[in-house]
Amino acid sequence: MDAMHRAKAMGLDETHDPPGADDGRKPIAHRARSNVRGLFCAILCAVACGCGGGGGSSSGNPPPPTSATLLAVTNATTGTIDVLTIETKTGTPTPIAGNPLPDGPTPSAVAIDPQKRFLYVTSTSGEVRGYLIDPSTSNLTAVTGSPFSTSAQSVAIAIDPRGQFVLTANGSANTVSVFKIGSTGALTEVAGSPFAAGADPSALVVAAGKYVYAANTAGHSVSAYSMDTTSGALTPVAGSPFPTGGSPNGLVVDQAEAHVYATESQPNELSGFSIDASTGALTAIPGSPFAASYAIRSPVIDAEGKRLHVANGTDVDCFLVDASSAALTEIGLSFTNGRAIALALDGPDNFLYVLDNVDNQIEVFSIDPTGGSLALIAGSPFALFPGASNQNLGPNAIAVQH
Repeated sequence: MDAMHRAKAMGLDETHDPPGADDGRKPIAHRARSNVRGLFCAILCAVACGCGGGGGSSSGNPPPPTSATLLAVTNATTGTIDVLTIETKTGTPTPIAGNPLPDGPTPSAVAIDPQKRFLYVTSTSGEVRGYLIDPSTSNLTAVTGSPFSTSAQSVAIAIDPRGQFVLTANGSANTVSVFKIGSTGALTEVAGSPFAAGADPSALVVAAGKYVYAANTAGHSVSAYSMDTTSGALTPVAGSPFPTGGSPNGLVVDQAEAHVYATESQPNELSGFSIDASTGALTAIPGSPFAASYAIRSPVIDAEGKRLHVANGTDVDCFLVDASSAALTEIGLSFTNGRAIALALDGPDNFLYVLDNVDNQIEVFSIDPTGGSLALIAGSPFALFPGASNQNLGPNAIAVQH
């Protein structure tokens, strides 16, 4: 970023308060018109402090957020990341210039913080890699200090709704790690981390900003924790872990944050639980577990809470959510043009994104807000970047942040 833009960046407020950011810039512009010396001093100060540009990592100031809705995909074979911006009216994803972007070995999961300042990738090599998101280009720059060690085979990631903590599920170590997100995106492991989980945790979700759930694949259970929203420490909920019929591999919380569902294999089914709002404890929904016709994973629920969708390796399998009981009923497939290995949802705009790991592309469905039905949008599927279909990328994880 040039010196003039660095000077302007000095007036930015916290990223969650855009009106304050505008207010902070106006005085600089006013002084520029009335006092050239004042502007020159501001520019020199901005340059000396290293503000703006790649995210303010040297100054300690948080980078500004991007206004774009973002989609990110990790590529396990090549150790790269693809970032796409989403046109919110049509749902169309557009690759940013530079895809695929360099990452690191064996990426397993990806998450974007709620303010869209930072992107994090877990790796089975035992680390979390952090990136600053450029607010103008959506390009990525490594966070100072990255990668951050988990000392375990990290296979899943979650960020709490306030954007304060990164959590990882550490497969064979049977633990969950929690890291505090610093103002520059750097991670610091919280006291007491890693926290014990069940056997082979493979998925994580955060509900109501204070309850954390981990799917224990080999343990046939879901571990539940209460999170201290100041320190990030996890405390097991009474009764945890809660048993599931099969081997859970994915978790999703409904929009009301009143229920959590686990996709399972051996047998193929979903377990549904009601969340106690006071304690975070889980109680099986009547009729749970609910049978599925296919091997399923990567569950999402639409913004209206009408349907739960899962990937079955080829297509999207849909389940109707009973408005009264929260019970699930399988209602059939929505067909893709390729392979459906993972799903991501843009709830506010009612679009579902499906990752195809064979042709390195994204299928996009619009979600009918009245009934919840899916329809492929015009132009679908969309390549991760021009020529992606001819490369051996191994895309394996997807995330969307509105």
